[in-house]
Amino acid sequence: MISNNINTYNFIEEDDFIYGKFQPDDHPQFVKIDNFYCDKNSYMLQEAYDAFVSMAEAAKADSIELKIISATRNFEYQKEIWEKKWVGETLVDHMKLNKSHKNPIERARKILEYTAPPGFTRHHWGTDIDINSVEEEYFNTTEGAKVYAWLKNNAPKFGFCQIYTEQDSLRPSGFKEEKWHWSYIKIAHRIWINQMDRYSENNLCNFKGYQSVRKLNFAKEYLSSINTCH
Repeated sequence: MISNNINTYNFIEEDDFIYGKFQPDDHPQFVKIDNFYCDKNSYMLQEAYDAFVSMAEAAKADSIELKIISATRNFEYQKEIWEKKWVGETLVDHMKLNKSHKNPIERARKILEYTAPPGFTRHHWGTDIDINSVEEEYFNTTEGAKVYAWLKNNAPKFGFCQIYTEQDSLRPSGFKEEKWHWSYIKIAHRIWINQMDRYSENNLCNFKGYQSVRKLNFAKEYLSSINTCH
């Protein structure tokens, strides 16, 4: 059970919610993140946000600062991120992918190293956040290493899971490791199960390059290749 009133979360069964077809600022279960924790106009599910605030305060007591870099992103937001990489407007590894990866399937795979297609990012759900930085280099610094060590040791106490861990025999494919991406697993896991149960490649649509993503075994290689923390 997610809460004392399970009906409060009936909306997570809805396709529009799962695929990010809504406005977080208009959703009754979403709250705006205080500027102290995020300098962007961002939203999270209330329960997940409350858990993050508790975690951030505990971290502060240990001289660790946690800031949210990115929280809820709806379909249109994610589409913009994806398409800017697809057309070369946003560089990926210092490359314009429309020039360096002319083969569309190879281009899709390159983007999929760290970016989910619109409709399939966990950031749609209000449960998943990027903390402090989305660059691996940061977590290789002294400060970043301390932050990551604290999160590994303490985030599960507050319900958060590093969903994209280092790839190994248990997670041989999918998105690359993201030390910054943490999921409020109590709610997110149930949404993920709904997503997997309803998966259809027909839902990969309405963004540049969707035909190429459809040619991949997207559900097996990416959606199911996660750390479930169970």
